[in-house]
Amino acid sequence: MHKLHKPTIPCPVLGVLILLFWTGVFGGWENKLVLSAGAAEPSPLRFQLIAERSLQPYGGTPFCYDLDQDGVVDVLWLQSPGLFHSKVYDGHSPFVSRQTPQERQHYCLTATTAGGDLLWQIGTPWEGERPYATHGGERSLKVADVDDDGTLEVVAIKNGKILIIDAVSGTIEKSIPALADNAQAVVLARTAHTPDRWTLLIKNAESAYPGYEYGNPAWFYDAQLNLLKPQAQSHLGSGHVPQAIDLDGDGLDEFLIGFECLNSDLSRRWQFQSVPPEAWDATEMHVDDITVGEAGGKTVIVYAASDTAYLVDAADGSLLWKRSGTHPQHCQVGHYCQNSGPLQIFIHQKRAELDLYDLAGNSLWQITPPRNFPLGQAAPCQRQKFHVFDPTTQLKGAGPENTDLLIFTDGGWPYVINGRGERCVEFPYTANIAQDWGEIPGRPDDYGYGYFARVADFDGDGQREVMINDRRFVWFYEFE
Repeated sequence: MHKLHKPTIPCPVLGVLILLFWTGVFGGWENKLVLSAGAAEPSPLRFQLIAERSLQPYGGTPFCYDLDQDGVVDVLWLQSPGLFHSKVYDGHSPFVSRQTPQERQHYCLTATTAGGDLLWQIGTPWEGERPYATHGGERSLKVADVDDDGTLEVVAIKNGKILIIDAVSGTIEKSIPALADNAQAVVLARTAHTPDRWTLLIKNAESAYPGYEYGNPAWFYDAQLNLLKPQAQSHLGSGHVPQAIDLDGDGLDEFLIGFECLNSDLSRRWQFQSVPPEAWDATEMHVDDITVGEAGGKTVIVYAASDTAYLVDAADGSLLWKRSGTHPQHCQVGHYCQNSGPLQIFIHQKRAELDLYDLAGNSLWQITPPRNFPLGQAAPCQRQKFHVFDPTTQLKGAGPENTDLLIFTDGGWPYVINGRGERCVEFPYTANIAQDWGEIPGRPDDYGYGYFARVADFDGDGQREVMINDRRFVWFYEFE
């Protein structure tokens, strides 16, 4: 394996100075209903920067999988317009006016080891004068052994086509046109105990063509890309992030699409009616995020759905509680607090507050997270806060007494938040984290401003590392 390179600009002294600065400057950031009073508890967790390398010219959205199943995680780097490829936006300002035809057709998927060795590449990396525009590409790719041959396949959406790619060689094994060019999301589900056990869900995840509500429709395929249902399917509240998960422990996956749960045979198990039918507004009330947790033998589902966060029973879709918010956009479940039960629900409000609830729906805290641009903030980022696809990444069991922590990326350079609602751990950095490529015609995170965070075993030592990247560079961290 290509070893992870040492950082080109080590900065242990700078890191200490920055940490002291943060402690003083951000000690007073807004924190309501904190679990316990007093100063933040010192965190035993520290990160050491162990590697930095350039991703140019192929850097983009990262997907972390062990492609050749050798026990070491590899990375797929995606450059794609995402939903901006679709003609559904033609004539709709401001979307089309912001993108060039070259941007709307661009696609490059690059597979590398974590150390940077090139495995394969589909397409040509971006060479335009300005950063390409992308939105929603984070949901357009999944990896599994869908043909049961013992090796993995990459299932991806590329410019209106559905591809099945050999994960080891990068060979395109199958390719068919999607039934609409606004197909954006890919979900892979285990739906039978036979070798042909996979069902592929391909769906629109945002703006719809006439005849369909926002986020619809959806199509289901077998592993040979044969359509399983002749008609496109619509689902209540269908939004950005459909899921496939075994909710009842039978070894087969169910589908969560919007406010509906489908059985592995694609029949409807239940539907959660979030508002009376006469009050329904698909554009305003669709599901932005879904996550599933288990506590005390009960499986629960959290929905972040535009203006409300919901907790429902996964068995029948019955409502356990709901909480209004600024704009619930993202959710996580985990054991973040030592003294508040086995499970807590984290809600990220779009460009606004962060909330933590216990399993009964009691508010534990609400904070307004600070922005974090230690080497300066470019003008586009000053005008508009980030609104990234996955603004938090879990660090399972890394907190006190094996509690979970969250890496937060929506504020700029990532930092860690604990179960007390405190910014508790920082990531050392080099001069290369500075981002300023000038003016852009849309959201800054659509044009490469901001960062991704991923957690996996990237060097095969049996321990987790944290990977942070933008389109230009990647940084790897070990737990100290």
